[in-house]
Amino acid sequence: MNSLLAKSVRLALIGGATVAALSSTTALAAEEDGANKVERIEVTGSRIKRVDMEGPSPVQVFDKAFIEATGTQTVADFLFQSNFAGPGLTSENATLAQGAGTANFDARGFGDDYTVFLLNGRRLPGSPVGGSAATDLNNIPMAAVERIEFLADGASAIYGADAISGVINIITKKDFDGLSVKAQYGQNLEHSDGERTSYELVAGSTGEKHSTLVAFDYFKQEVVEAVNRPLINSAVSPTGADGRSPAGFPGTWLEEDFSTAYPVADCPESSKRPTTVTEAGFECAYDVAPLYQAVPKSERFNLFASHHQEFSDNLSGFFEARYSRAKTEVRNGAAPGLFEVPASSPENTFGRDMLIYRRTVDAGPRSRDGVNTATNLAFGLDYRLNDSHTVSGYYAKSWVNQNQMGLNGQISKKGLSDAVAAGLIKLTELNPAELWTTEPHTAANGKKYWISIPTHRQAALTEEIANIGMNGDFEVMEGLGYAVGYETRKETYYDYTDIAQITADVAGGAASYGIGDREMKAAYAELAFTPIESLELSGALRYDDITTSVSDLGSKTTYKLAASWRPVDSLLLRASHATGFKAPALGQLFLGESFGVTSAIDTKACQADPVNGCSKRELQSKSGGNKDLKPEESTSYNFGFSWEAIEGLSITTDYWNIEVDGKIGSLGVQEIINNEDKYPQLVHRVGGNLYHPDAYVATNLQNLSSEKGRGIDFDIGYNFDLAGGTMSLGLKSSYLIEHLRQSSATQPLCDDAGTTSEPEWRQNLRASWETSDYGVSANARYIGETTDNPAGKLTGTCNSQDPSTIVTADSYTQIDLQAFYFLPTGTKLTVGLRNVFDEAPVYSEEAGGGWPFYDQALYDNMGRYMYLSLSHSF
Repeated sequence: MNSLLAKSVRLALIGGATVAALSSTTALAAEEDGANKVERIEVTGSRIKRVDMEGPSPVQVFDKAFIEATGTQTVADFLFQSNFAGPGLTSENATLAQGAGTANFDARGFGDDYTVFLLNGRRLPGSPVGGSAATDLNNIPMAAVERIEFLADGASAIYGADAISGVINIITKKDFDGLSVKAQYGQNLEHSDGERTSYELVAGSTGEKHSTLVAFDYFKQEVVEAVNRPLINSAVSPTGADGRSPAGFPGTWLEEDFSTAYPVADCPESSKRPTTVTEAGFECAYDVAPLYQAVPKSERFNLFASHHQEFSDNLSGFFEARYSRAKTEVRNGAAPGLFEVPASSPENTFGRDMLIYRRTVDAGPRSRDGVNTATNLAFGLDYRLNDSHTVSGYYAKSWVNQNQMGLNGQISKKGLSDAVAAGLIKLTELNPAELWTTEPHTAANGKKYWISIPTHRQAALTEEIANIGMNGDFEVMEGLGYAVGYETRKETYYDYTDIAQITADVAGGAASYGIGDREMKAAYAELAFTPIESLELSGALRYDDITTSVSDLGSKTTYKLAASWRPVDSLLLRASHATGFKAPALGQLFLGESFGVTSAIDTKACQADPVNGCSKRELQSKSGGNKDLKPEESTSYNFGFSWEAIEGLSITTDYWNIEVDGKIGSLGVQEIINNEDKYPQLVHRVGGNLYHPDAYVATNLQNLSSEKGRGIDFDIGYNFDLAGGTMSLGLKSSYLIEHLRQSSATQPLCDDAGTTSEPEWRQNLRASWETSDYGVSANARYIGETTDNPAGKLTGTCNSQDPSTIVTADSYTQIDLQAFYFLPTGTKLTVGLRNVFDEAPVYSEEAGGGWPFYDQALYDNMGRYMYLSLSHSF
C-alpha cells in the first residue's frame, strides 16, 4: 500500500493538482462488481464518495427549478430569503451600507464569516476591504448554478477554519449539451422604479470523454429613492420617533467646549429641538431621508467556464475559470461636518471662536463609485489506481480587487474651515455650487483652498489553495471507506486608502487600512464504516497550523463523529458531534486604526449633572487590529430524522446546537466609559469633554466572549399527481430556541431569540402545480414577531434599562405568485408577482438604531414587484 500511495502522490504532483474531491460536486466514480456498476457520488459534508445522498449530516438542497420559482435573480437574493438566514446579512442595498458593493450571508446568526462558501466543493475567498473572511455573493455566477446545498452542521474537521455555523456549496452545471438563454425584467408597480434586468447564457458540449461549459450572466438594478418607500421616506417615524440629524442646514452653532448649542438664525421653527450634541441649548434638526437612496444603482456580470476531460480509463482532469465584475454607484445624503468658525469671521456674531455643525447640502450628495472584480482559476487531476482507490488533487488561485472612488461631496473639514476663515465661503447660507468642485479655489487673500476632494480606497486579496489526497474503500473490510490528504492555503491582502480618510479629515466619513497575510497547513483523515446495511458510522480528524509573517497563531485539532441508522427503509435517524474553530480574519489581525461613530452616555458627566448629563449622545470610537489574537473554538451537536411517511411525502427534522468560545470582540464603548478608572488609556477626552469631535474611546479587539445558539429545522415536502399535472407542497421552517450572546467576558450571556432582528420563526411555504406545458406556483415567506428594547440593557445584566419602552414588532408575511407557459416555439414564458399584498417592512426603532426604522437584513422594501422572463433551450 505504501508504494501505491507514493506512486499516486508523484502522479498527482506531475499533473499539477491536489486532493480527494473536496466534497460535494456531483462526480461520477464507478465501482466494478462483475457486470454491474454502482454509481458513487460526493455529497456536501464528506470527501468519501457514497451511494446514498442522505447521510449522517443534515443537508438542505435547492435545485435550479426551486430557485427560479422564487423569482430571485441573484444568489444573494435567494439566500437572503432562506429560512436559515441570520441577522448579519449585508448587501449593497442597505441604505447606509459601507460594504463596497458586496453582499455577505450570515447563517444561524453567528456572523457573515462563520459560514464557509464553496464553489463545486472548493473554497471561495473572502473580501479585502476590511480584511473580511466573508465571501462576496455578488461574484457567484447565477447562470451556471445547478443547485445550492446548505450543510447545517459544524464542519471544520472537513473544510477547516470558519465552518462553524454551516457550509454552503454552489454546484454548477455539468454534462450540459446545447445552448440555453434567459432574459428577465421587473419593476415596482406603484412607483415604476427599482428596475431589475438580467440575462443568462449557458453553452455546453458533452462527449464520451469530455464536457465543456461556458456560462455568462448580467444583472442591472436601477435606483430606488428613499422618499418612495415606507418607513425610510422620513427620518421622523410613524410613531413620532425623531431620527433627524443634528447636523443639518442651515446648521447649529456650538460653543467650543461643547457646553451650549444655538440654532442658526434662519433655522425653521419646526426644526428646532433640545440639543442632542451638547450639554444645553437647542439645535437645528434636519430630515436626511430625502437625500438618500433606498437602493443604489448597480451593474455586474459573471463569466464561468469549465472543462472535464478523461485522458484514459484511469486518469481524468478538470479546469475551471471564473471572472466577475460589479459596479455600484452610491449617491447618498450630503456630508455632515463640524467646522471651526473663528471670531474674526464676518458671519460669527458671538465675538469668540465657535463651531458650526451642518450638512454641506450646497455641495450636493456624496457620490461614491465602487468597482469590484474577482478572478479564479482551478485545475486538478483524478487518478484511479484500481476499482477501490483514487488519488486526486487540485490547485486553485483567486484574485479579488475592490476599488472605491469618492467623486463629489467629499468635504475636507480643514479645507472648508480654512476657506471660511478666509471669507471664501459662508457656512450660514447656501453657497454657489461651483465652489464645491474638486478644483482649488482662490480667496481674496490670494491663497488656494481645496474644499471638495476626491477620495480613493483600493483593496486586494490573493488566495492560493493546494490540496492532495486519496480516497476509496479498504479491500480488507467491506463497507469501510476513507479519505486522507494534505492542504495548504495562503492569503495575502492589502487595504489602502488616502490620507484624508485615514486622518478623518473627510466630513462624515473615515476609512481603515491594513496589510498582512496568513497561511494554514492542514492534514486530514476521514472514515466511514457500514458494519450492517442499515447503519453508517463516520469520523473525521483534521490538524491545522496557522501562521502569519509576524506571528504564530497556533494550531488546532478538530474532529467530527456522526452516525445514521435506517431501522426501516423509509426512516433515517442521524446524529453528529463536532468541534471547530474560526481563525482571526485578516482585518482583525492587521487592520490599522479607524474611527467610527456610536452612541453612549458619559458616566462622569451623568454623575456630575444627573439632570442634563445622562442623555445618550454620539461620540467617536477608534479601533484597529490585534496581531496576538487566537482562533475561536466551537462545539456543535446535531440530531434528527428523515422520514418518507407515505409515497411522495417526506418529513425531515434536525436539531442543532452551536457553542463558540473565545469569540473575538471588543470591550463595549459604554463598558469602557463606565469603567474609565480601570481603562484610562482607552478614554481620550478634550477639555474633559467626551463628545468633542477630537475626543474618542479606543476599543480593543480581544478573545473576549462566548456565544451559544440552538434551534430546529423542519423540511416537509409532498408530491402527488393532480388533474393531469404534478402538485408539490413544501415547507422549510426554522425555529430559534435560543441565541445567547455577551458583549465581552465581563458581561452575562443574554438570550436574543425573539428580540430585534432575531425572530424565533422563519418559514417558507411553497405550493406548485405543473404540467409539461404550463404551471403555477405560490410562495409564502413568514417572519415571526420580535420585541424591541430601544432603551437598551442595564450594564452587567440582561434586564432592560426601562421595561416600559419594550414594544412588539409584528410578524411579516409576504406572498409571491408565479406562472409559466411554454410557447409553441418551445420558449418558456414566466410571469411573477412578488409581495402581492404590498406588505411594508415591519417597523423597528431599534433595528436601525433609529432611521431607517426597519431591519434591512430581513426586508428588501421593494414593494409590490412584477417580473417577466423568457427562456429558451436549443
